Amino acid sequence: MSTRMLAALAVGSLVLVAGCSGGGGDAKSDAPTTGAESSPTASQPRYTKFADFPGKDFVTTEPGLRLGVRVKPVDTSWTPQLVGKPADAGKHYVAVYVAVTGELPDRGVENVKLQYLRLKFKSTERPCEFGESGYCYTEAFPSSGLAALDDVQQDASGKWRNYSWSETLLGSNVEQGATKIGVVGFSLPDTEKATSFELCGPTKEAQVDTDEFPCVPIKTPRRS
Repeated sequence: MSTRMLAALAVGSLVLVAGCSGGGGDAKSDAPTTGAESSPTASQPRYTKFADFPGKDFVTTEPGLRLGVRVKPVDTSWTPQLVGKPADAGKHYVAVYVAVTGELPDRGVENVKLQYLRLKFKSTERPCEFGESGYCYTEAFPSSGLAALDDVQQDASGKWRNYSWSETLLGSNVEQGATKIGVVGFSLPDTEKATSFELCGPTKEAQVDTDEFPCVPIKTPRRS
């Protein structure tokens, strides 16, 4: 075989190999991705402070306390049992999970309870027990103590629902700059069809008149 023919065969082989490789662009698109590209949601964001939680908050000062706390609803659920207490027959709890921090960033608050919070809504089936503005205000029961964020091991998927909450009649301390999580329940009939709820609480100026309590909206709990 001549030298010229051997050279031609070599050039043809190189062209064939280049064609099979698909070129640089195609190879990059077919290659497996790594790190954040392969799993953008593998690492869920963790809340480390009060401001990280989305949504509105309000300041509430419980009776007998000189300092208030900021309360922000972070999740809701419709549940037959809360903090070890089953709801009465024909009723469920609207469980509201809240983030809590001190009213002032440079000092803590002692003996914080969640039992003074109220659930505000317009009932579809019964007269209001509280309030004079056409709204119902349901008292909080049961309520939990406050847990540190690290103890709850929460993340964006809402793992605080699976935390071993326990009822407490004693207050919890919120240390300076700390953010804590708690849950409070509101008993409603299974037949209640209200779809708009707010979480409210007393203040120094409005300790009893629920119509004067500051409120923020909460998500309507999903029923199974």
